[in-house]
Parts: sequence; C-alpha cells; structure tokens
Amino acid sequence: MIGQYHRRRLDPRRGYKPLDFGGSGITGSINRDGCITAINTFHPDQGYITLTSAPPFDESQRYNPAAVRAYRKSLAVQEGYGLRFFDSTIVQYEAWLIEDAIPHLKLTLESGLTAEVTIFVPSDESRVIYSWTFSEAGFSAHLSGRAWIQRSAYTQLTEGGPIPMPAAETTVVSQNENAVTVENKSLQSTFTLSGFNGTACEDGSIEFKNPALARPLSPEKLLLTIRPGQEHSETEESVLEFERWRKRWEGWRYGDHPLDLLLRRALVYAAHCCVPVDENAICVITDHQLLPLSWTRDAYYTILPLLHWQPEFEDTVRKHLYWLFERAERPQGHWGRAYLTNGRVKDPVFQLDQQLYPLLELAEYIEKTGDTTAREKFRPQVERILGMLLARRDHETGLLPTDETPADDPVHLPYHLSSHILFWRTLKKLGQNALANQIHAAVERSFVADYNGRPIFAYLTDGKGQHHFYHDANDLPLALAPLWGFCPADDPVWLATMNFAFSEENKGGFYGTPEDEFRGLGSVHTPAAWPLGDVQELLFAQLRGSDARKQQVMQKLARVAQWDGALPEAYDVKTGEVVSRHWFAWPNAALACVELGVFQR
Repeated sequence: MIGQYHRRRLDPRRGYKPLDFGGSGITGSINRDGCITAINTFHPDQGYITLTSAPPFDESQRYNPAAVRAYRKSLAVQEGYGLRFFDSTIVQYEAWLIEDAIPHLKLTLESGLTAEVTIFVPSDESRVIYSWTFSEAGFSAHLSGRAWIQRSAYTQLTEGGPIPMPAAETTVVSQNENAVTVENKSLQSTFTLSGFNGTACEDGSIEFKNPALARPLSPEKLLLTIRPGQEHSETEESVLEFERWRKRWEGWRYGDHPLDLLLRRALVYAAHCCVPVDENAICVITDHQLLPLSWTRDAYYTILPLLHWQPEFEDTVRKHLYWLFERAERPQGHWGRAYLTNGRVKDPVFQLDQQLYPLLELAEYIEKTGDTTAREKFRPQVERILGMLLARRDHETGLLPTDETPADDPVHLPYHLSSHILFWRTLKKLGQNALANQIHAAVERSFVADYNGRPIFAYLTDGKGQHHFYHDANDLPLALAPLWGFCPADDPVWLATMNFAFSEENKGGFYGTPEDEFRGLGSVHTPAAWPLGDVQELLFAQLRGSDARKQQVMQKLARVAQWDGALPEAYDVKTGEVVSRHWFAWPNAALACVELGVFQR
C-alpha cells in the first residue's frame, strides 16, 4: 500500500524532534521509538486539550521564563505511550514522511526483526490510526506508557494573564479486551483507545498496557485506533489520506528547490494548524504543542500560502475570516494579543499590527477569490475597526500608538514603525488611498532620524524627537516594504535601515559575531538568531539582486531546520541547534510566502 506513494527519508542528524500528524482538527506527534507523545483536539470551553505523556506544568512557575523554556523543551523528548518490545533493544531507527505529510517509522531490533508504524488522521474522520506491521512472527511486545488528559498548558514567555488550569486527573471510564475509554471529569472530555488497556495512577495519569500483547506477535498488521470521545465501531482502514496528499502535490513546481522540504512543511503544518471549531469557523493556531493559541499576525502568514496553493483552501481561509470577525472576542472593540481556539480572548492587550492583519487577510482573500458575499458581510465590521483605529490616532503626528511590539514586548515609546508600514499596506488593499498617503507621510516625517551620521528608520518614536533604533525578526513589514510598494528597493533610508538591522549595531536584535557560523537577526524576546530574521535577509538579498547572499541564507536555513523541515523560533549562533520552540508555524510559512512569490501578488 505505502509503496505506491512518495516516501522522503529523514536524517535525525539534522535536528531531531517528534514527527507530527494531523487532520480534521486533531493534531499529534510521535517519537522515534514509535510512541505517541501527544494527541490534541479542540475543546469548546478550554480551547485545546491533549492526551499527553508530559506531566502537568507547575502553575507556580507561570511567570518564570526559565521554567517555561524548560517545559517547552521537554515536549520534544517525551517517552510517550504506545508499543514497546520485550527482550530486544532497538538498534536502528529509520523514518520517512509519506507524501511529506504522514510519519512512517521502521525499527530494527537487536534480534534482526523489524517493526514499522504509520500514524495519521483519516480523511474527514475524528480518529487517529496507529498502525504497526512486523517482518515476521516472534515479536514480544506490549503497550505501555503514561498519559494525562489536560488542557494545553499555554506556556508563554510574556504571560498576559493565566487562565485557571483544570485538574489533570485522568480516570478509566470503561474498558474491555478491545478498548479503554479514559476521562478527565474537570474537562468533561474522554479519549477512547482501541487495543489499549489502562489503570489510573495516584499522580493523576493513566498507565496504559495490554497484557494480551505480551506474547509473540504475527507478521500481520496490528491496528490501534485512538479517538477523542466515546468508542465507535471501527471502519476499514483506507488510503484516502495518502491519496489526498499525493494529489495535493500534483503540479508542485519546487521539487528541485534547495528548500523543498521546508516549503512543503510550511503547507502541511499550516493545514494541520487549521482547527475547525464548528461548521462555519476555523481557528489557525501558532503550533499544536507549545502554544496552541491564535495570534492574528501568525495566522495571517500561516494561512496565506494555503490560499495561493490549492483552491480547496479558499474555503479554509473563508472560515478563518468568519472566526476572526464572528468568533474572536473584541470586548473593548479591538482584537487582543492571543486567543483560545474557541474565540475567547486570552491576552486583551492592544497591539496595532494585530488589528490590521485580519483586514489585510480579508482584502487579499477577496482579491484572490472574488468573493463579494464575504466583502459585503464583513464591510460594516471593517468600517467599525477602521473607525476605532482612527479614534486612537494622534492628531499632531498622524501616528497610531501600540501597547506592545509584534514580539509581544511592551513599548517605551508609543509609535511603532513596521505597524505603520503594515497600516499603509492594508489601507491600500482596502482602497483607502488618501488615508494611506497620510500614513506614509507621517512615517517619513516622524520615523526617519539620524543614526551615526546617516538617516534610517527608527523602530519606535514618540513623534516629538525621541527615537529607539533597533530591528526585530518579528517585524516583517519593513523587509517587505519595497515589494509592497512603500518605497523602492534602492531607497537610501530603507537600505541603511536594513544594513543596520543585519549588523552588530542592532543591539539586542542581531546575534553573533563574524566568527559565529549561524549569526543572524533575532529578537530581544528570545535572545538568539531567528529563522524569521533569515527570511527577512532572504527578502533583502532578493530585492538587492544578491544571488550569493541569497544562496548563503538558504544554506543556513537548510542547516537550522529540523529533520522534518520544521524551523524553530530561534537557534544557537554557534551550533545552529534549537534554542526556542521546536514547533512554530510562522517561519516556514513566511519562507513559503517568499519562495512561492505570494508577497508579490
């Protein structure tokens, strides 16, 4: 069955992390031993829940960045729950992605026997297929591991106000020789695991087991199914999911691209991060493991390449727009910093750029699809949001304040550069040309300032002569300014600002020295080089026609990507190893937008 589909062999030396799967709103990960580390799904009250082998996060450490980083890192090295083998150790691990989307692992034991596992979510079904095959009879194996049903931990470095964590105590509701159903009563949520048995433990976890497997297994397939909710009758396993991904890649023009795997990862993971909350609305989360929350900023970049890839995703974007305008709370008239998937605002702080990305996404969706129904439906809300923004506008400077930067960090001067470039772009897309011209003039008037004898754009200003000189990996609109038409690529102020950004003059924004192989643009939010900074440098190289610099940046991106093509939030400037967030949808998606030419449309 698998042989007729494309399989990409993965090299764990490139940076190991658990492999990911998803579909129909379910996401999860499997480690190299073939054990599941988490299965996650939408929850109408809590946003996102998980059946995970990770113990609950210590709530007393919510505001301890070191503890938050340690917990996030631990999610990449979980032992997981699933099939393990008696009397023989694993001596060789091999891994593939079927059609660059579905994990397939092969384990060779010391005895010479091999076991293979494939895990995926069947097309349009709310269950996980966990399927094993064996080279020959003689295996002795058992199901083991511990797990909790928990609300996702939502561990943030800049905590905007923790949501009370429901108890993680997980109990057995029912079981027979074929399945076990486990429950977290605090969440009123169950998972049914066919082929598993389980026992409740004192620490609130469930210990999985299946004594019936403690005997030699036949070469035939061992099919295990995991489903959020109560047990259902099994249906015959099909290849619909494999076939769906194969068809999606038909006509793919980037097979020879040096970053082909990274580009495909962008699209596959973006699709996984689209979580249906009802038949009309889809939330786009920033990742499925660490922070399954939604930022309008991250969601825009994540979903944009899907819009321009396959027509089937036009409906996905339409439903995301419905979520943005009809489901995401705006209790004070503006979008908050971060949201639960159910639309509940988690952090209500005002960030200027996050008011703009939904408007820009709507404008670009209508431009791509011609959906006049969506235009008319959301027009009143667009007008109200623009009115809210203009009410905040300073009459003297013509600028709009923000409480935080796109890195979720507080500002010490009220006006932020790249948010105004984004405002200009959004107004142009909405046909508000006169207002866009006013914003452009205000940027030129207030943000251009002398820095060491040359004019550059300041990162922040008070509009009265104070400026903060800095640039951040999260601030893509500055790098996009020439593509968007804000300024030409040979504009001396823009050029000087970008050269400053990629230099050691950019204190707190650029990391590394000439001796550091992986130095690059990063952020004070996580002090290290960021792939988002590399994407900006890639844009800069393309706009300046520097093929040598472009090739250098692409080589670095290929080296800092993990074995499945996933780019992290940040990496070490000396080794290229992950410093922060093994899972992060935005950098791959931003790279795809650049290389697929999405930003030029």
